[in-house]
Order: sequence, then C-alpha cells, then structure tokens
Amino acid sequence: LASLSWSTSGPLTAREYLARYGIHLVTEPHLPKTYLDGAVCRDADGNPVIALTLRHDRLDLFWFTLMHELAHVARHLDGGTDWFVDDLDAEANEQLEHEADDWAGEALIPSTIWQTRRPRDTADVEALARELNLAPEIIVGRLRHETDDYRLFGKRFRTRVKSLFVQQGLFPA
Repeated sequence: LASLSWSTSGPLTAREYLARYGIHLVTEPHLPKTYLDGAVCRDADGNPVIALTLRHDRLDLFWFTLMHELAHVARHLDGGTDWFVDDLDAEANEQLEHEADDWAGEALIPSTIWQTRRPRDTADVEALARELNLAPEIIVGRLRHETDDYRLFGKRFRTRVKSLFVQQGLFPA
C-alpha cells in the first residue's frame, strides 16, 4: 500500500485499493477546535471505515495517518471496540497510540533501513525514496518529525493532498 505513495494520485489509488478489501476511506474537513486527524469504526455491515480529516494538508501526514489508522484496524478494532478516534497531538490511550505509531512508521520505512540509511541531503532523500518505492515526502516528513524541525528542506517535499480529493468530489471545496 505504501508504495502507492510514489504516484501523484497515490492517495486516491489507496482509497480504491482499500475499497477492494472492504475498507472504506473517507475524508472529512477538520473539526474546529479539535486536533482530530483520524478515526476508525465499523459500518453497519462490520466493514472498517477509516476517516481522515486532512487537518495537516501534507502528503507525508496523509500516509502516516492512513497507516496509523490501518494499524488500529488490524490490531485494535475487535469485537469489543467500536471506535478509535485519533488526535496525533494528544496523549490519550498512549500504549495503543504508540503501538499504532510504531506499526505505521515500520510499514512506511522499516527501522532496520532507517537506522543505517537516514538521509542527510536531497540526493540521499531521493535515492532512499527510489529504493523503498516511496514518495520522498514520507522520508522528509519522518526527518522533520524526529528533529522537530519542520523547516528542514525548505519548501521542497511539501505536496498537498486535499486538492486530489476535492477534484474527485470526495472533499468539500
């Protein structure tokens, strides 16, 4: 799934891919005065529904949040749990959230690779992205997050995603 990030239409293709497996992906506007990034529930037929707010209109956060929510589907959404609502800035349900974060990070960039191949410049980012068949924004997003330096690489690697969903009528304009 993460390899779909390489395509400019990757988020839409991911939505179609998940639908083939009975997982619904919906996008909703950010709810004012919240830090809600995603949620998972089951529909009336028991199929998983992943909702993303696209609060941060960045490609790296789209993929990380999607993988995070898929971790909840795979690991935490069972017969006793109906909902997981994620606020990536909050510390509620810390253990389950850390588990989902770790799963998402590993699914995108395996730790064995990250520990030995952490990029230092644009050429390194692009080479690792090609090797992993990932959008370079995912790699830079992880660097920015880990260093807490969101100015890293300036305006490069800042692809937006809302417009893809708006063009398809899947997100309000």
